[in-house]
Amino acid sequence: GIYLTSSWLLIEAVVSTQSTGSKSSQLRYLGSFVKRTEPHVAATNLQPHIDYVSPAHRLSNIRQIRYGKKKDETAAERTLRLYATELHEWNHRYWEQQNLQFINLKQQLLTEIDGIEGEEEVERIMGEFYRSYLLSNKDNFNSYTSQWRKYNLRLIYLSARAQGSRVVRTVRSSVSRSK
Repeated sequence: GIYLTSSWLLIEAVVSTQSTGSKSSQLRYLGSFVKRTEPHVAATNLQPHIDYVSPAHRLSNIRQIRYGKKKDETAAERTLRLYATELHEWNHRYWEQQNLQFINLKQQLLTEIDGIEGEEEVERIMGEFYRSYLLSNKDNFNSYTSQWRKYNLRLIYLSARAQGSRVVRTVRSSVSRSK
């Protein structure tokens, strides 16, 4: 079974045909499978073909996603699912590390300035801390942003390729049925 450390939500992609003939899709919340008060509970009733989304992680603030595997998943769709999972984990690890570093530095500063009188002085010190933190991590943030853009362009490409493989499979299936 799959073991979860927080509540997972069941999200269903709903595709509907509008009166104009065009299709629209939306995500619909269907419920929660594991209660927050029950960490490490095996979620045996998860359906493998549905995407599940967790609440935001306490450090990274990133929602974990368990991408569902379609029963008739094409090779391109599998590649997309695995890449999206890898990208999501990379993003989660980066922000978890970054936020933990920030929290520790901020806590250190708050300990140092404990007892300083005057709200304006505390605000000035905190403002200087935020400014210096951002400036000292500028290269790191710029590198992350550059990598994130590159990874997302690949994700878009893989999404288009997966959609194309699904269309080709549907067309081939309908042609073979009409023979």
